[in-house]
Amino acid sequence: MKKTAITAACRFCGQMAQLEGCGELTEPQAEEEATMSCQCEAAKEYQKERQRKDKALENIQTLFGDGVLPEKRAGEGIINLLNAGTEEVYNGGLARITLNLRGGSKSLHLPEQQGRDQRGAY
Repeated sequence: MKKTAITAACRFCGQMAQLEGCGELTEPQAEEEATMSCQCEAAKEYQKERQRKDKALENIQTLFGDGVLPEKRAGEGIINLLNAGTEEVYNGGLARITLNLRGGSKSLHLPEQQGRDQRGAY
């Protein structure tokens, strides 16, 4: 099978990156991949925030989803709400989210992300 290479730009500095084997990516997906591989300061900061967001989404599953006993697991609606809230915290729409579940004291707190509006929307 022949690997396809495409070229995309970092959304912060415009540096072009050649992406190997990524022929099926949409333009926004290719831009995301180029940004995630760029070494400019703005891209590095974005990469750190993206890793924090991805870790927060993983933690939701660990604390409330498949990572706990079935009788302690939160419902799909609650997990979807937490995932959506996490996305909004990292996109700047919410300052923080806190969830207190009935029947237990388990809570999740995502602190406000500082300085996002100076780097642009993502």
